[in-house]
Amino acid sequence: MTYIIVLNYRNSKDTIECLDSLYHLRDKDYKIVVVDNASNDGSEEQILAWEKKRQKDFVYLQSGANRGYAGGNNVGIRYALQQADMKYVWILNNDTVVDSEALGSLIKYMDENPRVGVCGSKLVYEWDRTRLQGYGCKINQAFAITRMVMNEAEIPDIDYVCGAAMFVRREFIEKIGLLSEEYFLYYEEPDWALRAKGQFSMGCAKESIVYHKEGASIGASNSNKGEKSFFSDYFMVRSRILFTKKFSPHFLPLVYIGLLWTMINRIRRGKADRIMMIIKLMLGIRDSRLEPKC
Repeated sequence: MTYIIVLNYRNSKDTIECLDSLYHLRDKDYKIVVVDNASNDGSEEQILAWEKKRQKDFVYLQSGANRGYAGGNNVGIRYALQQADMKYVWILNNDTVVDSEALGSLIKYMDENPRVGVCGSKLVYEWDRTRLQGYGCKINQAFAITRMVMNEAEIPDIDYVCGAAMFVRREFIEKIGLLSEEYFLYYEEPDWALRAKGQFSMGCAKESIVYHKEGASIGASNSNKGEKSFFSDYFMVRSRILFTKKFSPHFLPLVYIGLLWTMINRIRRGKADRIMMIIKLMLGIRDSRLEPKC
């Protein structure tokens, strides 16, 4: 049995579109778990009203606070682990729409590759289904920067699976543990992969297609300009520093050099208000207005 976890935060419209696509999956051996991160915007009522109208059955869990990506998904993962029939967990961003064959392709791949702990799908942009987003991700630990893998030939060398769609083996979670909640947003996926290094590998079932709107649930970008919001920028920098301190502190000077270049780019883009935010994070000073309250 696959437990599909969809995390909602103030975006019931996308969540419902994601759920609609899940009910068209060819493989029916799954259970949907919707987790809400204390949206307080009517999301719960809208999602449950959709369930009643469509007469579809799923588990609805309330996290009680905005726990970020890892914290919210971990609520669903813990529930899934309590179910004796759980073999896989499929973590999906709520701003995704899945192809009807996506789940079956993932199960087939994982059954044929028992050493793979986390498997991704072929991510395609929902707003232009002719454009590939990627097959997985690579990370340069020296600068703690990441990139999407765009070439099928690179799939065997991916470092981690993009958090928009992660298909995870039960044994992986039991041995490696849950997603790390210290980041709140970003870098949870490479953290998971590095913690599993030498025990499990990462994979991608390229026949499994997931369409991704990218960033809708957290205000990560402007749909016209592709620019990060202040909120997204803050946690991207915060998590980049935290990830480096945790796994490769000897590279911290290089990451700071990279952040200087980031500041130059922000000035060039007219985002000079973010310079002080980046400097404070480099000094270990966090913004209490943005930090999670849970």
